[in-house]
Amino acid sequence: MATLVTTVHHPLDDQADHWRRTVSAAFGPLRLDPPDRPGFAALLAARELGPVLTGDVRAPAHRVRRSARQVDRDTRECYKLGLVLRGSCLLRQNGREALAGPGDLVLYDLTRPVEIDFRAHHIFTALVPHGAVALPPHRVWEMAGTLLTDQTRSGRLVASLLSALAADGDAADGPHAHHLGEAIAELLTGALCERLGRAAPPPPVEAALLRDIQEWIERRLADPALSPETIARAHHLSVRQLYRIFQVRGDTVARYVRTRRLERCRRELRDPRAADRRIGAIAARWGFADASSFSRAFRAAYGVSPSAYRDLLR
Repeated sequence: MATLVTTVHHPLDDQADHWRRTVSAAFGPLRLDPPDRPGFAALLAARELGPVLTGDVRAPAHRVRRSARQVDRDTRECYKLGLVLRGSCLLRQNGREALAGPGDLVLYDLTRPVEIDFRAHHIFTALVPHGAVALPPHRVWEMAGTLLTDQTRSGRLVASLLSALAADGDAADGPHAHHLGEAIAELLTGALCERLGRAAPPPPVEAALLRDIQEWIERRLADPALSPETIARAHHLSVRQLYRIFQVRGDTVARYVRTRRLERCRRELRDPRAADRRIGAIAARWGFADASSFSRAFRAAYGVSPSAYRDLLR
């Protein structure tokens, strides 16, 4: 089910700032420069498809900037795809400029500074974790700030899937939604490989093992005893071997577990069925023993406090 956020019910002079807080919480801290007039009527419909977070975005003209300092505050490591359905945007990243109009699919990396000028637009976005793409980040960075629909047939396949999801978002609801997220990541990998002129890498043994470990962790995030030692023991590894497997993807075990726990908390905070549940209880449910340390970690990851994040979605 989609999470809907709109600014139209807020006072005109608060709409742009409400949108900035909403988008920062969903996609990472950023600066927003609205048009020089009152009001900022915008709408976001967000869905989680397994590893991928999609967003159907409608907003007036504005500029967003993500500085190196804001990047450093964000623990998420993701690529972002933007399929323009109406309007246009001018993206600046990696020393490049890409002007995207209707039908164009643009790629950028949220772990690097970026600046985007939007005209009034309707854009469908997908946030894809680095770890879901079977290419090293430095190779993907070669394609950041470009249009994937320019030169690759597989890039147009990614755009077609996103366009279908934008046209029929309800098709993404249900127990099999995660397969759609995995399909987006796989198609993105194929498009990047085609653009880079290389074959898609076969999944190595360690990559398969990493996926098994991640799935095992996902099922036990609520366990306060979850630790590198228990994870290593369950997979017949030494702690050093476990560290090395995560290090290959540029991560650590502790950071991965913390990020996943924060994501579970974030998901529960925006669930209307959990509206009466105390924030401290949600944090404890997902393995955070101390409410104040949870609040600090949440603010560092999403740019707002847990209570402010919950208020944004009301």
